[in-house]
Amino acid sequence: MQQNPSSPPQPPPPPHPFFTPNPKDSKTTLYIILATSLFSLFFFLSSSFSSSSTSASQIRPDPYLFPTRQTSSDPPPPSIAYLISGSAGDSGRILRLLLATYHPRNQYLLHLDLSAPQTERDDLALAVQSIPIFKAAQNVNVVGKADFAYPKGSSAISFTLRGASILFRLSPNWDWFVSLNAADYPLVTQDDLLHIFSYLPKGLNFVKHSSYIGWRESRRLRPIIVDPGLYLSEKTGMFYATQKRELPNAFRLFTGMAFDVCFSAFSYSFQ
Repeated sequence: MQQNPSSPPQPPPPPHPFFTPNPKDSKTTLYIILATSLFSLFFFLSSSFSSSSTSASQIRPDPYLFPTRQTSSDPPPPSIAYLISGSAGDSGRILRLLLATYHPRNQYLLHLDLSAPQTERDDLALAVQSIPIFKAAQNVNVVGKADFAYPKGSSAISFTLRGASILFRLSPNWDWFVSLNAADYPLVTQDDLLHIFSYLPKGLNFVKHSSYIGWRESRRLRPIIVDPGLYLSEKTGMFYATQKRELPNAFRLFTGMAFDVCFSAFSYSFQ
């Protein structure tokens, strides 16, 4: 149809609603973006909390290793805290002794002195974590900050007391404390030992000692020895003074062996 030139021009068609900017639609989009962001943040925090709870539950010992129901009339077995120490190159023997004395009820603390390199200490810790029973029971630990322990000086006693203190912090629910060296090896199984100890009073200490001094007075008691393990971070020889000291008269001296089995309350009294 032909348009009349004298007729007024037609107005342009209105724009499509989809392309029309609407303030209400902009606010709705903003609300949707904010709601999606808040939901994502809430979901992320919930996932982090659940993962941390799961990792915390994995650190706990496996409850199936510690049954609470008494299946026999025998008394429950005790718990023994073992301190197993060694020097450079003794990580293999420490693991051998650990496997020979292991029981899920016990506590174990492994120590390689400063003569061993840090890599050997790290390898020992990794070897412990790679054994499933140790990981499930969570009762085997490795000392990270090592000490020197000179057998002829007082640093060996200081290290033993520190080991007992660490074991108390790790788990105070043990009955006897035993300090072993990497060269030691048990003559009975751990099940037999725990069975025997279950019938003993909890206040007993097994310490071999003697009041006979003899030749030890001139060779071990009167010499003045400076133990470098208490003062230096590097291993050096023992320092012997030229002077001799007098024997104490306020108490009586006894000699004995480094190996002993001490009741937990007796060990705690030295902390």
